[in-house]
Amino acid sequence: MDKKQVPSASERSKEALAKQSQPLASMRDRLTRYMEEKAMRKTPERYEILRVAGLTNGIFTIEGLMQLMSEHAEFQVSRATLFNTMELFCDAGLAIKHSLATAAHYEMRTDSTPKAYVICRQCNTITKVSTSTAKLALQNLHVRYFSIEDKLVYMRGLCRKCQAKNRQEARKLKKSIKQDKNKNGKR
Repeated sequence: MDKKQVPSASERSKEALAKQSQPLASMRDRLTRYMEEKAMRKTPERYEILRVAGLTNGIFTIEGLMQLMSEHAEFQVSRATLFNTMELFCDAGLAIKHSLATAAHYEMRTDSTPKAYVICRQCNTITKVSTSTAKLALQNLHVRYFSIEDKLVYMRGLCRKCQAKNRQEARKLKKSIKQDKNKNGKR
């Protein structure tokens, strides 16, 4: 009976890197050019953070990136290094920083398409809107005498779960008030 080979962390990272393909190579080149222009050190940590952040699919927090780093990185870095590097990526145009809800959220910028998000004001869930209508409207948006770099729209409201939770709590409150009235009325 053959033992099944479990890939090492290094092999898993290489597989994930192969899946990332072209966008990561382009981002890596852009990061290199930016650091050269700014006379910054090209450290292996920065490239590893770029690689692992590139594994994310959507919006993430520093804590989420720390978790990904512990699972997929060749080596670990401090939280401060992650914060500073994500700021560097934002300055270089490789990431978008969303200052939303309770903490900063980041998203790797793999393309220049407009983006729209809905944010629940109760649970702070952030969801990317994938409707073509919103994207089309943003794509055609131009402002005279202004060069738009990012086309982002944030819409706040209540998500379906929070709406259901609020309705349930309202029903409970209404029932409780009705019971209190019945108790007080019988005295």
